[in-house]
Amino acid sequence: MTSHTWTATLDTLTVLPRGEQHAALTELRARLRRTVTEAWNTTFGPDSLYNAWTQLPFVDAIYDHNRSVITETLHGRTDWHVVEIGGGNGALWQGALDSLPPGTFTLIDPNPTAHQAVQQRLPEKVDFHSVVAPVAAAALPSADVVVCSLTLHHHAGESATQRATYGMTGDGKLEILRRMVGALRPRSGIGILNEADCYNDIALSPGDETLVDHFLDVYVRRAARAVGQAIDSAPTGFALADAWEAILLHWCLEQVDYAFVPRAERDVYELDVTSWVRLLEEAGAADVTHRYTDSWNLFVQYLFR
Repeated sequence: MTSHTWTATLDTLTVLPRGEQHAALTELRARLRRTVTEAWNTTFGPDSLYNAWTQLPFVDAIYDHNRSVITETLHGRTDWHVVEIGGGNGALWQGALDSLPPGTFTLIDPNPTAHQAVQQRLPEKVDFHSVVAPVAAAALPSADVVVCSLTLHHHAGESATQRATYGMTGDGKLEILRRMVGALRPRSGIGILNEADCYNDIALSPGDETLVDHFLDVYVRRAARAVGQAIDSAPTGFALADAWEAILLHWCLEQVDYAFVPRAERDVYELDVTSWVRLLEEAGAADVTHRYTDSWNLFVQYLFR
């Protein structure tokens, strides 16, 4: 497939009746050449697919929206403290804190390479604290800003109670959100949560036609088409074209396969806007607002106190 056919190809697939789209996707994937690539969300260096992911226009827009809130919130605050849950490659922080007085930054992430990547993006005046652990197992210090961007959808279950219903132990999203809200209160801080607007959490059984349709919606009708549009709009010889195409194939089209695996083996447990707002309010969050950060109505930024 040449780089300038993705929009037409995916538009043709997504205008089919919904019940026919998965079969059409299976047929399309059978015609495509699968490449050997890294597992997603595991590698964060400058040559990783994750680095290419953060340069997609609709992903970069998330960071623009977040930087605006962060700089406005921290303006005039001295000895500030930012907590990030899930660091990725640190793209959010490139230049974001340069104009501020010295402060403290705590990163909570189970992947040591993410800590290295984030710290390299921060100015030297920032006191960097590294917590190498999943957020469900970590204590959150008091903070002026808590950022959790495209991370909680990897954590199954709305609550510990729902997790127990499906044979899982430990906290769910609700309990993590409660700790985020608690971390903000001592410093009258702002919480920032970014997630996709889609529902494929554990309440839907593997292979359920509604679950399959929801995966098709978020990963094909919106995410894949957004990546395809970026590829098609890029100039000839664009350095990231091959990486973006790999993302489209492996991080978008292939994600639909997770609709058929056992709940505990899935990698994503998305919630829609209504569910996230409800959970935030149940967690004790105040002044909850939300807005889409891209024209595909894919990613949503939630702000709360």
